[in-house]
Amino acid sequence: MSTASEWTMQAVIPATISTGDESFAVCFFLTSIAGLGRSFHSTQGFLEPLLPVVSKEHPDSVLSTVLTAVSTKLWSMWKIPTNTYRTPHLPFARALSRLRAALNDPLERSKDSIVLSAILMHFYESLAARSTHQHTMRAHQEGARALLEDGAGSVPDSGCRAYLRSYLRHCDVSTYMETQPDDTLGLDAWFDAGWDHSLPANPNAVLDLIGLSIADLQKRLSTFMCELVKNNLDGLTLATWWQDASSVDAQLLDWVQLVPATWQPCKRPEEGTFGYFGFCDIYPTVQIATIWNVWRVCRLMVLRMKFYLLAKAPPEALQQTILIATEDSSFPDPNHGRKLVDSICRSMPFYLGNRQNHRGLHDLADPAIRIPNYHDRDFDEATRMQPFARTASLEQPD
Repeated sequence: MSTASEWTMQAVIPATISTGDESFAVCFFLTSIAGLGRSFHSTQGFLEPLLPVVSKEHPDSVLSTVLTAVSTKLWSMWKIPTNTYRTPHLPFARALSRLRAALNDPLERSKDSIVLSAILMHFYESLAARSTHQHTMRAHQEGARALLEDGAGSVPDSGCRAYLRSYLRHCDVSTYMETQPDDTLGLDAWFDAGWDHSLPANPNAVLDLIGLSIADLQKRLSTFMCELVKNNLDGLTLATWWQDASSVDAQLLDWVQLVPATWQPCKRPEEGTFGYFGFCDIYPTVQIATIWNVWRVCRLMVLRMKFYLLAKAPPEALQQTILIATEDSSFPDPNHGRKLVDSICRSMPFYLGNRQNHRGLHDLADPAIRIPNYHDRDFDEATRMQPFARTASLEQPD
């Protein structure tokens, strides 16, 4: 980029965000972030009600204040790459103060917009945690849950609250996948609640429910193995556990059939060190790529449970299980795990491109930066239109 064009870019994008620029940052957030996934029906329950609710709010309301704080912070990081999640941001102090005051007011506390404000703060904290390689703080997530539970029975249920419950369930499943805590009481409550029929089904929500089944199975298996001194792992017991694991795995395979054609990734050869062993899997959006990777992690967790059962089985029970698993094609193949991991690795160039560090808005005009795009003009149309739900076959045992 020439010096002249750099000066032009700097003139268009000022170095700092002015007060008048807040509206632009909020608009950017609502269109480029909150709108993400709506056209593909891949959202997770939080972004759907944000725009309708905030459109009815006063500009100085708690939700508007929190939205402004989050929007301007993310926008400032785009504009100034040296800014990080740790860079102080004064609007956050005001947003937190307003949110605390609202929580002390019973009337305010019962509003959907206050629950949404707490979840919006958690959304930002999740982004910050992943950026800094930390576990997500759950204070605002738990606060939002408490507000929903506190309002149950006394506050009329709404479509907004149904979506927010769906998002909290997604957060709990994501936390479990990330940390696998011993305490799964929160997950147990979602598991017992089952499917919320007031919400439209999408593959992401269905995958959350399967994730709950995996968490439940893993918890029961862990408890059983801890008491194995008192329980013999005979052939019948092993077969029961094996059947449970195979049932969850079958749900994961059936999930692929729910995925619309618009979600399918495409495999593209990449030269040099850009791709993973010369290839990159390209997805319609980053969100859809992440959903596919969650599915792969779920399959790896089930695979690990099966290998664990085989490792703990006594010889006579092991032979019986191998015979049954061979007949119903449920015996785990080590190559299956490798294929799943390879697929995750092939998605990394899609997320990162050829970047080596954090980039800003100015870098979008840098021709040296390559980020794979599902809609690239030079992308072979025939390749793009071929469903990759061969994804399932590519990641199953041969």
